[in-house]
Amino acid sequence: MRLLLIFAFISAFASAAPINAIAAVVEGEPITLYDIDTFAASEKITKAIALDRLIDVRLREAKIKELGISVGADEVDSRVDLIAKRNNLDAATLKEVLIRRGADFDKYKEEIKETLLNEKIAAYVLAGTQIPVSEEEIERFYAANPSLFTQPSEIVAIQYAAKDERILQAAAQNPMMVDPAVTTARQVLKTSELNPRLLAVLIQTPIGGFTPIFPAADRMVTLLVREKRGSAQKPLNSVKAQISEKLRADYEERSVSDYFAKARAKAQILIVRPQ
Repeated sequence: MRLLLIFAFISAFASAAPINAIAAVVEGEPITLYDIDTFAASEKITKAIALDRLIDVRLREAKIKELGISVGADEVDSRVDLIAKRNNLDAATLKEVLIRRGADFDKYKEEIKETLLNEKIAAYVLAGTQIPVSEEEIERFYAANPSLFTQPSEIVAIQYAAKDERILQAAAQNPMMVDPAVTTARQVLKTSELNPRLLAVLIQTPIGGFTPIFPAADRMVTLLVREKRGSAQKPLNSVKAQISEKLRADYEERSVSDYFAKARAKAQILIVRPQ
């Protein structure tokens, strides 16, 4: 009965223009030639690969619908707020920093939405499952991936400070401007002595870029990163939590991938026009 409905669905579109012709039907949802052409062009892949990936997309959409999983705008905003707080920022400043770096903030929020969907799918797939990560696994990963745990030994920066944040923002937008309300000082910062949060911000800030503005004593401060010198290995103890999180995430990703592979093997997939 289900296949009859699928064929009836296809027949209804038989007279459509070729660009809208159906290439495949996945769980009752069509994939058109236009879908394939557009996806192949945007991802710079062959049409055959595009069709294969779009089948996975349709299966994921069907499973999300079946499980009743959704992500609301309030959840996305909450995650943005959390990311901002972890970087000692508020949401508005985070948006400003991303836009200054050339990011599309709406696209950034869409990516967060996808992340939240993936987290909810993983929570369903792994419900009741313990993900053990041993000390030996952490040590092996650390030893096998030294490049992931290196950082500059020193960062040369120019500190800009002012009592008025707006004046400081203007100075950051035009570093050559001379304003007596803004003081500057060259600093050579040893990364081993820095606050971990400030260090993370400085490492993420490109050379020639300003850090977000933050309070320091009775002033507001931003740092212009001039140079990153040397290379130092982060101590294992300082990155254990990071490695453990990475290993757990890898396990989750494999589990979700296996789940959808099994779902695909059982799904109703009809290829009408092979690519």
